[in-house]
Amino acid sequence: MLIDYGALLLLLSSILFFIIMGLFNLTTSLETIFVLRGLHGAIFALATTVMAALAVVVLPAARKGEGINMFAVFSNIAMVLGPAVGLYALQAYGSSILYLFLTIMTGVALVLSNTIRLPKELAKPKHKSMKGWHISQFIEKRSLPWALMGLFIGFTYSGVLVFIPIELNSIGAGVWGSVFFALFALMIIISRPLVGKIYARYGSRFVIYPGIILFIMGLAILGIADTPVGIIGTAPLLGLGYGAAQPAFQALAVQSAPIERAGVSTATYFLALDIAVGAGSIILAMIANALGYQYLYQITALIMVVALGLYHFIIKGYSNFEM
Repeated sequence: MLIDYGALLLLLSSILFFIIMGLFNLTTSLETIFVLRGLHGAIFALATTVMAALAVVVLPAARKGEGINMFAVFSNIAMVLGPAVGLYALQAYGSSILYLFLTIMTGVALVLSNTIRLPKELAKPKHKSMKGWHISQFIEKRSLPWALMGLFIGFTYSGVLVFIPIELNSIGAGVWGSVFFALFALMIIISRPLVGKIYARYGSRFVIYPGIILFIMGLAILGIADTPVGIIGTAPLLGLGYGAAQPAFQALAVQSAPIERAGVSTATYFLALDIAVGAGSIILAMIANALGYQYLYQITALIMVVALGLYHFIIKGYSNFEM
């Protein structure tokens, strides 16, 4: 059953994640670090997909959209606070203490994620006789429109995630990178109760439109900001925008498919998001090197304008299952 396999995969992936993180403390070889980071990324993708799928199936039907949204927000907070805490720990204590701290955190995650026993009868998949390999075993086509939106916002977010610390460091204000991401996360936390109520009562459109527009505004201002204060001042706009839109896309991706397809729909969305963040880091690095950081953010703002148009004219029609 879904729960049995999910719980087993969660246990195995969290154990492997802890072991790999611990190995970072035992090497100084750059080649070994690259290998460990590759394994780390693969296990991270497996663990986060399994956790997201399990979160979907334990939620009551009446609050599934709100619950998925909440889970996504806490994931976002972790993704934002991670760079802030990591930058501070690296600058204040060095890489050895940073790796030790992260190993302890993964140990805590290992314990907490496998402590609660899940009900065995939550979701029974519909068995279908299927010979060989089929794309539907890995991709949920009903989730693809929302995965596409996740791809857009993940691509542009990678520019913020990767290049804000680099830009601040290049103008002699590297310490402010932690402040930027802390403000980013704080705005997600503060706005969470209101965003959740709006999503639950009025539907995703009342969250997605303001979210994308705020995110575009933040990127556009980054495109003209050239001081630490100007850069950090965009964090609230970006935090509010990303914290509203991205979880809504994830929730819709999962809600668009039957409950027994929760794992596949979750994997479909995260596949697009992970590809976008990874590819965005590479492509946007080329743009930053060729044109500079300000042009980089102006281009990402335009990309999100295209995404907003795509959502308004095409994608939002796929959310006819909601209010």
